[in-house]
Amino acid sequence: MPGEMLTTDELDQLDDLSSPALYRAEVKRIPYLTRDETAACIEAARTGSIDARNKLICDCLHYTLYKADVTYRDRQPPHSDIMDVVGQAHVTLLEAFPRALLAEKPIKYLLSMAALEMRLYCTYDDPLIPRPRTRPFSRSHPQTVSMEAAGEPEAAEVEEHIPNEEYQLVYDAVQQLTEQRREIITAVYGLFGHSVTSIEEIAEQRQLKLATVKNYLWRAKTALARKLGPVVLEQRLHPHPRP
Repeated sequence: MPGEMLTTDELDQLDDLSSPALYRAEVKRIPYLTRDETAACIEAARTGSIDARNKLICDCLHYTLYKADVTYRDRQPPHSDIMDVVGQAHVTLLEAFPRALLAEKPIKYLLSMAALEMRLYCTYDDPLIPRPRTRPFSRSHPQTVSMEAAGEPEAAEVEEHIPNEEYQLVYDAVQQLTEQRREIITAVYGLFGHSVTSIEEIAEQRQLKLATVKNYLWRAKTALARKLGPVVLEQRLHPHPRP
């Protein structure tokens, strides 16, 4: 049961006593909530029940552990282990819980936020020189290498790091949009290194009507067209293929 430690006998049966193995064993012991139990806990949590909140978050750990494995395998962060990725999910589940209770489907909201945060962590926070999340994604982000091995940079290498003015104009214009419009247009068109997400997936993740997402997207493109002009907008806004 949640809150109970593994017994000595249970520990003796484990071949691996590393932190990931112990965590998996603990999560495996957490019983799944039924649909009715989940609904009851959601209602209780909305009235302020801490016990109900804890049960819901514990129920999410099965999925977040699975998603952490997938994310860690796909992203292969060089400076983090699987428990670092899992830890990001834990923090997100707690921080996003109050907002999740406002959604029509709180558990789906929680799980999508945890999965997103694990991916962002691997991309932006894992490097020893973290990538700022407030700036465009760049694959030419500086790495930590020895001065002897690095040598002097070639002129061509220096030129590659000079930011493209037009790219920066698009980035600045997108940042001036409202939060909803900015996040939706970034996801739909895969801007600044983000993966492409369909409007149907966005509607499901955010618990919004499809028409609402389309409206946000239309308003975002209209605002960008006024700032950048239709030609630049047409050149920059085209969906990238999914990886």
